[in-house]
Amino acid sequence: MFQPENAQNEIQFLNRNDVKVQTWNSFKLQIPPTVYPPREDTDLLNKVLKTISPFGMKNLLEIGSGSGALSINAATLGWNVDACDINPFAVAATRHNAAEAGVEVSVSEGGIGPQDEQSSAWQPGTYDVVLWNMPYIPADEIGDQLLGPLEEAALIDTHPEGLLAVFARTMANNLLCKMNGIAFLVCRKQVGWRRSVDILRQYGLAARIVRTHTFEDDEAIHVLAAWHPFVSNKHHKVREIDSTNAELLRGQYAPGDSLTALIQTNGRGRHGRSWQDHPQSFKGSWVLDVEDLFSIDLKMQLYVAHEISHALRLNKQHIEQLNIKWPNDLLLRETAEQQWKKFGGILFQSYSRGSEQRMVLGLGINTDTDNLSEGQGSLAQLGIKTSNSELFAILNAVVASLFEEKHAVLKAGAEQTINDDVILRDCIYRSKTCTLIDIQSTDITLEDESGRRFSVDDDDQIEWINLYPQ
Repeated sequence: MFQPENAQNEIQFLNRNDVKVQTWNSFKLQIPPTVYPPREDTDLLNKVLKTISPFGMKNLLEIGSGSGALSINAATLGWNVDACDINPFAVAATRHNAAEAGVEVSVSEGGIGPQDEQSSAWQPGTYDVVLWNMPYIPADEIGDQLLGPLEEAALIDTHPEGLLAVFARTMANNLLCKMNGIAFLVCRKQVGWRRSVDILRQYGLAARIVRTHTFEDDEAIHVLAAWHPFVSNKHHKVREIDSTNAELLRGQYAPGDSLTALIQTNGRGRHGRSWQDHPQSFKGSWVLDVEDLFSIDLKMQLYVAHEISHALRLNKQHIEQLNIKWPNDLLLRETAEQQWKKFGGILFQSYSRGSEQRMVLGLGINTDTDNLSEGQGSLAQLGIKTSNSELFAILNAVVASLFEEKHAVLKAGAEQTINDDVILRDCIYRSKTCTLIDIQSTDITLEDESGRRFSVDDDDQIEWINLYPQ
């Protein structure tokens, strides 16, 4: 992190001010130069911390403790706290402030910094909760603004891979939380061209935004919850079955259980249509909580497709190559001159008999180009070469992100915000050229060139422009 030419600059920063004293949450904190003080992002993460009652072995890790504000408050709430920071002055500040507050916090120098993760600064795989108010400002936003290396490390993400990706890899390798633990990160909604949640989901971690703070300039920061998906549930794999959805509906399975098959002989799509099976394609289903039954509609179906489409973007080019179609189709094309081709679909199905109710979510995705019918696409066409087990990890993370209630204080469910730029909008309806302008729970609103509007609840009545005939 330190280069010879930075040394004098850092010395100037250390000498620029005396130690500041700040009162936060009734704690009096001494904050040396270069140490990050409590700010709005600290308050935001603390609001989440206060909603999590200590559980498990009550072990909590704070990465990047700064002044020690969050670690001290966590200790007063009953957590056994380990803390770390790559800034030695922050380590000293945390130790001093914890002692002054009369709480025990074990503090080490290290963490996840500009170079890479340093798991020696904590006890891997032992924590019920991990907190990190991570440096979320991209280096290119700072420009020529003068900062010392220590202060820069607390504010700016200078890691070539991105700190969130390093965190995701560290957690996915079980070097942070226990398998049933949870992490809370302060970050922006986007890191470069990717959404923060997608970075985590691509490592097989469930991710959900749980709190947001918007500044006066409309910039926003978020607390992102991350966890290992469905760790208490069973994943079943079979060679051949009639339908993964049908099996989960008729069998004795718990919410969160999943099933994948190599061959599906009687898969179904919307309107009872037969789903053409390919041995190389992904076929999988998940049991959902019956409490979600009444919130499942066509808009939620499209939203699941939306989240999967985003999670599959492995490079910036995929933004233009992946799309969705109301109400449940995943689309792709290699170039803007081509028509869109369907490569996957989403299907919710339910079962109700007397007081017994079940709900399942089925996903089908073409991964290879072999045996595809005309007009069908596959991930391999976009250079996304993934095994079904690797794809399952991503899809499992997406499903858990939307539906798993990891802890009672984390309300499951999604706000169902669907980006306009990733849904097929132009179509022909009643021989008129129309545009999709709104999505409701059971139908969509189309508008023709004269401004006349139509509510449509049957996709069979619509001919989509630039979509290969299905």
